[in-house]
Amino acid sequence: MKLMAICGSARKQGNTAKMLRQVMKGAESAGAETEYVNLFDLTYTSCISCYACKLKNSKSFAHCTLNDDLKPLLERIEKTDALVLGSPVYYGNLSGQMRSFTDRLLFQYLDYGGRGTGPKPKVFKTALVATMNMNRDDCLKRGVYDSLVWFSEVIGHTLGSSELLTLTDTVLFDDYSKYVYLMPDLEEKSHRIEKISPEDLKKAFDLGVRLVCS
Repeated sequence: MKLMAICGSARKQGNTAKMLRQVMKGAESAGAETEYVNLFDLTYTSCISCYACKLKNSKSFAHCTLNDDLKPLLERIEKTDALVLGSPVYYGNLSGQMRSFTDRLLFQYLDYGGRGTGPKPKVFKTALVATMNMNRDDCLKRGVYDSLVWFSEVIGHTLGSSELLTLTDTVLFDDYSKYVYLMPDLEEKSHRIEKISPEDLKKAFDLGVRLVCS
């Protein structure tokens, strides 16, 4: 069993990375082999709508033909059993790097039939981990959570199955006094000792276990 965690955050030691590392620890505790990839270490473009992956009876069918740093990654993903995508939320959406990656990953398997029976190599277990400064109430009220649920369902529909795990109300800075931050939670966040609560870290750990054992 192999689990791959893919991070769409430029912060190598940030909240998203820490949550993904916990998912990996959970998977490893259940006997899985793991791999970690940060998209900011790669050079690639988004989908260019060339439709080569849709050509009938071609070598390119169900495979993205763009020759950049995503090509070997997409090939390794096909040999992976579980895939966990992690991204911060910017303006109510995943990071640009993550969306460009998911466009390439998912579109090659899209069957244009809406049945989720496209030419993927296997049924994957997947999860989406989204981290954000926004608190949970605002996340729900502004529709961000619904958007994440919808995209997680798209991932699951295309690849096989998907879980969504959100981390809200994150700490952004080590020293808030150095930055312009006018939100009402300034004092609480600037004095928060635990950047990520033990409860949220356990949720990530347990997610890794479920992806391997369920």
